[in-house]
Amino acid sequence: MKLTKIIEGGNEYDVPIPSSFDSIPRKSDESFFNTYQELNRDISVLVLRNHSNSRNKKDFAACEPFGGVGVRSCRYAVETPVTNIYYNDVSKEALKIVEKNISNLPSNFKAKISISNLEFTDFINYLYSKKQIMDFIDIDPYGSPISYVHSSLKLITISGLLAFTATDLASLTGLYPRALYSKYGIGVFEKRIGNVHELAIRTLITGIQHVGLTQKQSLLPVLTLYHRHFIRTFMIRMRGVDKVLDKTGFLCQCRKCRLIFKTGLKNKHYSCPNCGNHPYRIGPLYLGTIHDDTLLRDIVKDLHVKSFNRSKNITKILNIMIQENNMNIPWSYDIQKLTKNIGIPIPPLDEISQHLREIGYKFSKTHFSGSCIKTDAPIEEIYSILAKLTK
Repeated sequence: MKLTKIIEGGNEYDVPIPSSFDSIPRKSDESFFNTYQELNRDISVLVLRNHSNSRNKKDFAACEPFGGVGVRSCRYAVETPVTNIYYNDVSKEALKIVEKNISNLPSNFKAKISISNLEFTDFINYLYSKKQIMDFIDIDPYGSPISYVHSSLKLITISGLLAFTATDLASLTGLYPRALYSKYGIGVFEKRIGNVHELAIRTLITGIQHVGLTQKQSLLPVLTLYHRHFIRTFMIRMRGVDKVLDKTGFLCQCRKCRLIFKTGLKNKHYSCPNCGNHPYRIGPLYLGTIHDDTLLRDIVKDLHVKSFNRSKNITKILNIMIQENNMNIPWSYDIQKLTKNIGIPIPPLDEISQHLREIGYKFSKTHFSGSCIKTDAPIEEIYSILAKLTK
C-alpha cells in the first residue's frame, strides 16, 4: 500500500494515499484515512485536552477500538495529557501503518500507546478482563455506533467521557423509518420539523442515551458536531436516569398555525398552545442542550488550536456553538427551505437577525448549516420578515 505524509496538530504522519481526494472511504476498504475527518480529530483533541485537565487525575486512560491508521491515537498521545492509550484495529494493514506512525514519535509519547489487533468485542473483553477502566472511549466506526454503546459502558468510569461518530445520516434524518426505529428508538416521526441536521443530531443522542437508560445510566452530551457526512457527539456518563428522562419528550409542530413547540414524556395532551389544533410529532427525542457551555468556553481559550491547519474555522465554529447553546431551543429553522416555500431569494442572515431583535426576539446562527438559524420567534413572524426583506 502506497503512503503519503500529512501534517495535523503540528506533527507529521504516514497515511494511505486515497483513490481520490474527493471520495469518502467505503466500508469495504482494507484501511483508509479520511481526510474529511480532520475537523473531527481536531475537535476531539480539544475536548479531550480540556476534559482531562478538568478531571485533574494523575493517570488518565483512553482507548480507541476503531483506530484505523493511528493518527488520532498518536495525536492524543502528543497533544493531550492522557497517560495511557489503548489502540485497536482489526485490520492488519492498518496495524503496519500505525506501528510506523508510533515509531516516529518521541519516546515519551511512544510509551503511552499500547497496540491490539482484535475484533471490537474481543478488544473490549480483553481490557475488561485486565480490569482496565477507561476515562475516555472513542467509538468511531463506519455507519452507526449504536451497537457498540452497551459494551463501552462496561469500561467507562463514572463522569468519564465517551465520543461517538455516526455516518448513517439517511437513517438519522428519517429517510428510512424502519431503520430510524430499529437503531435509534424514534417511534413517532410524522414530519420533519425544523432543520433536518439538528433532528439527526438529536436522534443520534437519543439512541445512545436509550442504551444507557437500560443500564440505569445517563449519558449527557457536552459537545456535538455536525459536519459534511458525519455527526460527532461527546457524552459524560452519570448514574441514574432522571438527568436524561427530564429532558426527553416530543418535538411538535401545529398542522394549522405551524407553531413549533415541545412537550414532556408525561404530557398526554398534544394540542397546540396557540390555536388548539393537533400537531405533527417526533419522538421520544432528547430536547436538552447538546453542548456544555463551560467546556466550550474553555476550548475557545485553548491556545493549542493555533497549531491546527484550520484554526480560524474551528474557532468560528466553536463561537457559533456557544451562541446556539445559549438559545436553549431544541429546534432550528432552515431559511433556505422557508424561502423556497414562498418562492423568494434568501436574504442575508444578518438582516434577518436585525429585524428579529428589533421586535424583541432572540437570534443565533448555527454550525449545522450556513442557512440555518435559531430563534424564539414563531414561524409566521419569520415568514413576515422574509417577505419584508424581499420587498
